[in-house]
Amino acid sequence: MQFKRWRLSAASPLVNAGVGLALLFTASACSKQDKQADSGAEAPVIAAGTVLPAVWSTRPLEGEVASIALSGGLRGILAVAYEKGGLQFYDMEAEKLGEKSNFRLKSLAGGQSSVVEERSITVFPGITRDGELKAYIYGEGLIAPAQIDLPVNADKAIGGVCSGPAPGTGLMRLAFWTETNNRVLQNGIIREADGELAWTAGTSTFTDFPVKSCAFTSDTLVASPRASSAASLVRGPLDALVSLEDGKLGISTDLGMTNAEISVKDGITVVAPDTPVALAAMGTMMSGGYPGGLIVIAGETRPGEHHAVFVDPSPLTLSTN
Repeated sequence: MQFKRWRLSAASPLVNAGVGLALLFTASACSKQDKQADSGAEAPVIAAGTVLPAVWSTRPLEGEVASIALSGGLRGILAVAYEKGGLQFYDMEAEKLGEKSNFRLKSLAGGQSSVVEERSITVFPGITRDGELKAYIYGEGLIAPAQIDLPVNADKAIGGVCSGPAPGTGLMRLAFWTETNNRVLQNGIIREADGELAWTAGTSTFTDFPVKSCAFTSDTLVASPRASSAASLVRGPLDALVSLEDGKLGISTDLGMTNAEISVKDGITVVAPDTPVALAAMGTMMSGGYPGGLIVIAGETRPGEHHAVFVDPSPLTLSTN
């Protein structure tokens, strides 16, 4: 059994970022307890060594993967950014959606769906190799991912980004840090109005460590100095954080304070990477036949062969409902 401590930083707009980390964690924990009391359910405890099944995968990808991301909405989409350049979208049957673009990205964040000018689109935030924060769009009439600017207030190269669903009329919550200041998470909300995207800045959150990844859970923003990527897995009473550190998967139900290692079992025809390089997750998928949500990992499955592999988290998500 292996447990790893994270360093936490809550960045809810309702929380004063100047408060100490202990108070931030307490405020976040109380919020979770209130929700659990309302639902009558207790947060589940996930044992180290939990094994989840690989159930599907893409055909061999075009090379090594730099980053992946999932979107929600009526049509779930998997975005894959390649290490040597290129961005490709896949549907929930692991089939390509249109053509690959030539954008060179180092990082992607979770996508969100919206209706703009009577057209349904899905928007993924991403960071270019030059450190620019852009939005990558899939929608009707597009044969490949399209790129547009994200109007955030950043005058330095972006080091990392994460996103989550936004309350009310927002398109998404978004947080990022810069390469020159990786101890401050700048967060806010992206909104759409009259076909244009607008940025409403929230309260920046200061950490006492260099941020390597972040993720929005149901009620806060969690940052890690070690995990290369993290994703929220929320369904019913389960409010979990899935992370990837040194090629190993972990899962936590207490905002990363304790992290239980999990593994993936190969399917009959599906081979999971022994050492994943990218991670995405979502607790509720409205398409694709994943009633318990979905975890996707990407990496080398055989020498020189790379896949994005779909993993079923139902043993965790449906057993708690």
